Amino acid sequence: MIQLSKILRQVPLFHTLGKESIDFIIQRLKFKTFNANDTVCQIGDPGDEMYIIISGKVKICIYSEDGKEQVVATLSSGDYFGEMSLLTGEPRSATVITTEDSEMFALHKNDFDVILEKFPSISISIGKIVSQRLRETLEKASHLPQVSKIEATQQGPQGSLKHVPLVDLIRFCESNSVTGTLRVKNNSQEGTLEFKAGQLQEVKLSDMSEDEALDTMLNWQDGFFAIELRPLKLDRFKEDETKEVEIRNVLILSNSLVVQKIIERALTSMGYSISKAKNITDGAEVFRQRNIDLIVSDIKLPDGDGLKLIETVREIKETPIVFLGESNLKPEYRAMFDAHKDIKITQGHEVSEIVQLIEHFNQNE
Repeated sequence: MIQLSKILRQVPLFHTLGKESIDFIIQRLKFKTFNANDTVCQIGDPGDEMYIIISGKVKICIYSEDGKEQVVATLSSGDYFGEMSLLTGEPRSATVITTEDSEMFALHKNDFDVILEKFPSISISIGKIVSQRLRETLEKASHLPQVSKIEATQQGPQGSLKHVPLVDLIRFCESNSVTGTLRVKNNSQEGTLEFKAGQLQEVKLSDMSEDEALDTMLNWQDGFFAIELRPLKLDRFKEDETKEVEIRNVLILSNSLVVQKIIERALTSMGYSISKAKNITDGAEVFRQRNIDLIVSDIKLPDGDGLKLIETVREIKETPIVFLGESNLKPEYRAMFDAHKDIKITQGHEVSEIVQLIEHFNQNE
């Protein structure tokens, strides 16, 4: 039997984590099967998953301009690939093809974001990995041997502007989807550049305008820089900062036994207590009898829609509700839900998105 916990600890992103953290990650792995000669991912695909091979083999390929395939590596049971995509979200730089029937576990970036929020110590590993990546990226781009002087810290990479110009640092943050603060110092002056998922959000230097501040810092030939990484925060319910939120008991409202089972299995494995009902009437009865902290519900139920559910529930208690979204949901109908407090609608029926909403609602600022 493949030792998933052992493999995960070999992944640079996860090697510092303890048993609780590893178990939390394992719960979010999704089982996938592939036939021989299936393409798992190809060059240019979104970099949003990593894979752990349970059985079978794959080849890692790149292609010349004339389309000739070059196999750069072969992987088999116990190996993994795509872990950097969880950090950067960059498009795939190689194509992965199975050479025989294969079974794998996949970890999606959405689930990784939840893990990063719950276990911020992973940021230590990220700082070291990004420092190395920064060195390699800038070395390839500028062929400057001095980039080796970039130092890896628990917070992120740092070094001298003399060795790495600010313009290169900005390009690095953009191309690697960095979320965090780029701090630069020159003598007594200190400025900051705020990035979110690689997008420059704000520039500050004294009381200068953003344009003036950026122009000034781009002209600095010497000084110090530090990239302070932080997880990308996901939107969560707006909640009174003084209110403690701890979700333990979840009510699932769905007329589909399959939907009930899928959500129940995922949430039960995470330690939540689950109650189920098929319609609003039965759900309200469960809600009155048990201490329900959150409801996960279809928008359309046999005896009414989501708006009726909100009205029924709120007559008893102010409890957050996560509705399972539908592709044909009209904007004006969605707006009616948005008018209520502590209501969220998912994009689809992906368990990972439901878990994200619950996990983030469980965390206090």
